[in-house]
Amino acid sequence: MGKQISNLKIEEKVHQMITHRDLLRSGDRIVVAVSGGPDSVALLACIVALSPRWNWEISIGHVNHGLRGAESDEDAAFVEQLGNLFGLPVSIRKVNLRKQYFKQSLQAYARVIRYQALENILQERCATKIAMGHTADDQAETVLMWMLRGSGTGGLSGIPPKRGARIVRPFLDLSRRDIVAYLDERQLTYRMDSSNNQPVYLRNRLRMDLMPQLKEYAPGIVNVLSRQAAIIRDDHVYLEQVAADAFQEVCVINNEGEIQLERLALLDLPLAIRRRVVRHGLQQMNGNTQGPSFGIIQRLLDRLENGQSGWTIQINTVDISQEYDRLVFLKRMTIGPNDLSLAPLREIGVEIPGEVLWPLTGQRMVLSRKHVKKIVSQPNALEMHLDADTFTPELRIRSWRPGDVFHPKGLGGRQKKLQDFFSDIKFPRSKREKVPLLVSPEGILWVGGLREDDRFQVSSGTTSVVIATMTG
Repeated sequence: MGKQISNLKIEEKVHQMITHRDLLRSGDRIVVAVSGGPDSVALLACIVALSPRWNWEISIGHVNHGLRGAESDEDAAFVEQLGNLFGLPVSIRKVNLRKQYFKQSLQAYARVIRYQALENILQERCATKIAMGHTADDQAETVLMWMLRGSGTGGLSGIPPKRGARIVRPFLDLSRRDIVAYLDERQLTYRMDSSNNQPVYLRNRLRMDLMPQLKEYAPGIVNVLSRQAAIIRDDHVYLEQVAADAFQEVCVINNEGEIQLERLALLDLPLAIRRRVVRHGLQQMNGNTQGPSFGIIQRLLDRLENGQSGWTIQINTVDISQEYDRLVFLKRMTIGPNDLSLAPLREIGVEIPGEVLWPLTGQRMVLSRKHVKKIVSQPNALEMHLDADTFTPELRIRSWRPGDVFHPKGLGGRQKKLQDFFSDIKFPRSKREKVPLLVSPEGILWVGGLREDDRFQVSSGTTSVVIATMTG
């Protein structure tokens, strides 16, 4: 068995951890998350005992998930009694976990809702910190879970002492055995969650079955795994910073909805950093810090090393592709059936004169008519002059479709597939469907901003010109 900390020294040890890791500061307004179990009750008692040194303002927050019926309600009533015992205000939130919204396990979903509820309590109390009672045993179990799942350094670093700017865990250096002894000395009662004994949950099986066996080989396994998590966490933080710097070096485009990384520069990075750079790009596009899995990252890197352009992998709402010398992350645009603003996205009618917004690029196309006696010069690629007598004025703007052909100016009137034209000029696949095509019943008049069709150009005999201009 590991050496038990003297009950009299537990509060001093927590005080030192708070100071060393800068978890709390003088004058903080703290919401202590109290479930009613031994860890949270001990944390509450310890925070109250230390408060005179720090001048803290303390309140209690409790989240009732309602998953255990009357037992959950009894936990909430017990927490109310604790508030009365310590003379502290109590905020209780009862949440409704609706199974149809689960994207993960019930426990994982409940955890997300619990944190959201505690954040709401923090805001209502105008508090600065949420203190949670995670212990060294929780840390050891978490490391084992991620180890069994084949996690990298992110998972193996375990539970951090601080989560963001608000959530702190002052008990991570204390074992559950120390905490129960502290409660006994303070003569404080607590509740036991019956679901903690249900083997259906992996964490419970690890605690009840695996940990006792590991302690036979290494009595101090809890401290060993906690120390390992701290070491890996420091390494992980450093590597993530190196990867963030490398991301900035290899990133050539980082707009809303699109990221492009230089392929050769990315491949020149050490593999450990390369994986993190790609993960960073995906997380930035998805707007979260979770995932993707090692397998997905490796699949992307295998494709990238192969060097063949043109492949695309879809991950959630992001398309990742290699386009010539770039790795491109593109946020996929989705159109709801009732979204009137995006319904005409792929094809829009336009009058002469007239003006329309092309939603895929945010550009506007303006059409006007002019009668001339001589050829009008075309000033730039974003303005095109058409012979109004060569096409029917029933014009539409639409996206590229497989099989589209036109007669590019400069090819002597020869026909070419639009797909081949894009390839010839090395136009990125991710942008092809965004290009506005000005189309009449006779064919494509203009591949917007790129090339006009030779059949509809002004000539010495032109008397009426349609001017198409792209702006924005």
